[in-house]
Amino acid sequence: MAGKGKTVVRTLEDLTLDSGYGGAADSVRSSSVSLCCSDTHQSLHGGNCWHLTESMHSRHNSLDTVNTVLAEDTEILEGSGQSAKLPELEDVPWSLGEVEGALGKDETLMAGSLPPEVLARLSALISRALVRVAREAQRLSLRYAKCTKHEIQSAIKMVLSWTISVNCITAAVSALSLYNMTTGDKFSRGKSARCGLVFSVGKFFRWMVDSRVALRIHEHAAIYLAACMESLFRDVFSRVLRSALLERDNGIPKFSLESLEQAINSDSEIWGLLQPYQHLICGKNSSGE
Repeated sequence: MAGKGKTVVRTLEDLTLDSGYGGAADSVRSSSVSLCCSDTHQSLHGGNCWHLTESMHSRHNSLDTVNTVLAEDTEILEGSGQSAKLPELEDVPWSLGEVEGALGKDETLMAGSLPPEVLARLSALISRALVRVAREAQRLSLRYAKCTKHEIQSAIKMVLSWTISVNCITAAVSALSLYNMTTGDKFSRGKSARCGLVFSVGKFFRWMVDSRVALRIHEHAAIYLAACMESLFRDVFSRVLRSALLERDNGIPKFSLESLEQAINSDSEIWGLLQPYQHLICGKNSSGE
C-alpha cells in the first residue's frame, strides 16, 4: 500500500528545464546521446571513448554538430599526416548583425566599418571555439544528465587560455548578475536585454538543446555560453586591432581576410583555439613560437 501511495516528485527545476528530449537521465528514448565506454563499443570504434551515436535522429542535421560521429580511422590519419577535424557549423546561434552589434558595445573596437566577408570569417573561426566549449560541457554534463552554469564555466577554463577565460567568465558572471537583479520586469523584457547581451540567450538555449549538450539545459548555462561567446568575439577582435601586422591608413585599420588571418596566426593564445582540428594546440602560434 505504501508503494502504491508513493508518488514521483519532480522539482520545479525539472519541470521547467526539460530540454525536450525527456526528463529522465536513464531514459533510452529520451535522447540518442550515449557515451560509449564499454568494451563492446570500444572494440567497434577503435577504443575511442568519445563516441556519440545516432546523430542522424536529430531534428536538424545541420545543427547536430557536437555529437556528430566523426570518422577516425587511425591508418588513414597516420598515412595522410592529418588530424581529425572539428565539425563545421552550418548554423550558429548568432547573426552577423549581432556580431557587429556586440563589437560595437566597446567603442575602442569600432575604428572603421568591417567588411561583410571579414565578419563572416570571424564568425566561422569563433564557431570552432563554440564547438570546443560545447563538447567539453557535454562531457562534464554526462554524470547528472544536466548542463548548468558550472559545467559551462569549467569547460571555458579547460578550453580557453587563462587570460581569455578570465574575461569570458567575468562577462558571464556580470550577465547573470544583471539577469537576477531585473526580476521586476521579466515579462516586459527578453532575457538578452535583462542580461545586457546582444546575442540571443534563447538562440543559444535552442542550439544547446538541438546539439544535445545534455538531456536538460539550465537557462543559466545558456546565459553563460552566450556571454562567453560575445566576450570572445570582442577579445579576439581587440587582439586583431592591436596586431602590428594590421595595415592602417591614416591611423584607421584596413580590414581584409589576409590581415585577419595574419593577426590570428601570430597570436599564441587564439591561433590554436581557432584551428579546425580536434586536438587543441595551446600556447603556440602558426610558427610554433
